[in-house]
Amino acid sequence: MMKFRVKERLYFFMVVNRDILKFLIVFISLLVFLFLVFYFMESKFDFLRMWTTQITAFFSKIFGMEAKANGTSLILKNMTFEIIHECTGIFALMIYFSCTMAYPTNWKNKIIGISIGFPFILVMNLFRMIFLVYIADYHQNMFDYVHSYLWQGTFIIFIILVWLLWIEKVVKHEK
Repeated sequence: MMKFRVKERLYFFMVVNRDILKFLIVFISLLVFLFLVFYFMESKFDFLRMWTTQITAFFSKIFGMEAKANGTSLILKNMTFEIIHECTGIFALMIYFSCTMAYPTNWKNKIIGISIGFPFILVMNLFRMIFLVYIADYHQNMFDYVHSYLWQGTFIIFIILVWLLWIEKVVKHEK
């Protein structure tokens, strides 16, 4: 008798939450696929590290900070950073891409979401990097906290907001 109720409740849960379950399955599958592609082809993405280092140094100089790019090293007046893949925003893009592709809407809306979302995320990542250069130069004692906690949470919230704005302004607007 108890076994039957569990199966019945599970079936009811799956029927009621079918769209959510479908989203989660597609989202997780895409994300795992993208991470595996990255893992097996990691060296092919090194250009992103170089690009991030050079662009960060360039804009940091514009804002009056001492920064120099040397390969994937970002040399500041007080410290040197090795720009790793996590600094490039690639994982944020993978998450946003997977969320956008998993959302139940047409291909046109998905392409719009990716076309608008990717530049926003890349610009936000660049802003994050420049801000971290500022913190490293002028508030070095706060760097670990700002880098590890403040920006991690802020970046996650930003990605979610960009995705929700896409749903609200593009997907729902079309209906």
